[in-house]
Amino acid sequence: MNHVALLFSSTLLVLSSAAHANSTPDQAPPSAAVRTYREHMFDEPIRTLANRSIALMFNTAPVRAGGKVAWLESKPVPMNFTYDFNGKTRAANDVIERTFTDSLLIIKNGVIVYEGYYNRSTPKTHFNSYSMAKSINAVMIGLALKEGIIKSVTDPVTRYIPELRGTGYDGTTIRDLMEMRSGIAWDENFFQPGTSGYDAHVASWVEERARYTDAALKVEREHKPGTFFRYNSMDAGVAGWVVERAAGIPVSRFLSERLWHPAGMESNAFYIIDGPAGLGREFTAGGFNAVLRDYGRLGLMMLNDGQIGRQRFFPAGFVADLSRGVTANAEDGLGYGWFWWTFPGSRAVTAIGGEGQYIFFDPDTQTVIVKMSHGPVGPDAAPIEAETHAFLKAASQWSGR
Repeated sequence: MNHVALLFSSTLLVLSSAAHANSTPDQAPPSAAVRTYREHMFDEPIRTLANRSIALMFNTAPVRAGGKVAWLESKPVPMNFTYDFNGKTRAANDVIERTFTDSLLIIKNGVIVYEGYYNRSTPKTHFNSYSMAKSINAVMIGLALKEGIIKSVTDPVTRYIPELRGTGYDGTTIRDLMEMRSGIAWDENFFQPGTSGYDAHVASWVEERARYTDAALKVEREHKPGTFFRYNSMDAGVAGWVVERAAGIPVSRFLSERLWHPAGMESNAFYIIDGPAGLGREFTAGGFNAVLRDYGRLGLMMLNDGQIGRQRFFPAGFVADLSRGVTANAEDGLGYGWFWWTFPGSRAVTAIGGEGQYIFFDPDTQTVIVKMSHGPVGPDAAPIEAETHAFLKAASQWSGR
């Protein structure tokens, strides 16, 4: 299975924390109609709009913004460049329809040079990040390290979640989680009944009868931690759980208080929550939702080594550590760092979510690109992803004038 399919599958398992859930513990279980919709939200043609109607299908927990919005200068120009793909040179605008784009933001040297909304999306549309939420886990861990509530990425996860002693996660470090090197026995394919991914997905995401990370209490070890790369959503779910325990508050509140509010994000974001209504936890492997420009602000913070204006949110050097590409050839020619994908041969880094969600940044060209999409999944996703990567590289080299 290519990594788009994996990213897609992992993001389905969307969840969160009781403190801010838009539900009550005595709320009825999801109806048959709701369960059916959840099961088929990635089918044709439902997926065309499912990406931005998540709050209609799930319980949510807000990540609140503050009153003061960080200004983004905008000097839009036409995308007057081309990109090469599959032996053909295409106009930049071709990428919109060819890769199922719903919105696109390009920032050069801190200035928006292109901003487009398609398929009835608007600047107020909240797009589900899918597996870009995994990359936001690394952001939260950076915030926690700066604050000192997590001492080191080499801390064992059992320091924060003692319930995992004796499980496949015993001996795993926070860094192992971020590198997808926990070594647990896990089959990410939620399409296949009887797999660990499918069982956790149905129990938490479809039926709301368990938390997604409940499955972490039962996993076994297949490889020594730190020695084997396997992309899996459970490592990301456990990473969010670590942040929750370290902070002593739900991750939705932590992200709001430590980043979304002080960084000047313009709109409330939200997580989808798992498990029984009112008792769930934020699904930190794929349930984060925000507006396009706020994803752009997040990309700018990453580009600027964890800094927005004069305020630093990460320890110095954290972004460099995060983007080293620990697994040089993880999947489809991309490397994998700390919950972020890397482009070998360059310093460009990206978060990737299923259906074609991207937060791309390139320090060499001072470029940030955010692309939200409703692309296909499974085998049909691979060429769409490859064309998107060709576009991102060309857009990064574009002058923006």
